[in-house]
Amino acid sequence: QGNVYIQNGKHMKVSATAYTNDPITATGTKPTEGRTIAVDPKIIPYGTKVYIPQFDRVFIAEDCGSAIKGNRIDIYMENDEICEQWGYRDITIYILE
Repeated sequence: QGNVYIQNGKHMKVSATAYTNDPITATGTKPTEGRTIAVDPKIIPYGTKVYIPQFDRVFIAEDCGSAIKGNRIDIYMENDEICEQWGYRDITIYILE
């Protein structure tokens, strides 16, 4: 699955953090682990599908946060412990058409 995205996708380097305990996203959806990421909508528009190789899955840009500016994303995760394990990482993501 992932190789297809890596060959065809537009990629960008981002600083990725994790968050949890958010009842509703900026676009009105319920945040879901394995789907929801927070973005700067000026950089990655809402609704954009984003492949993240570390998880080998496609996420949807459906939230934003006051600290998420420029090439930063925040990945929704199930709980604080998982968020702390993730920490802060510089990763490459793939923007899907």
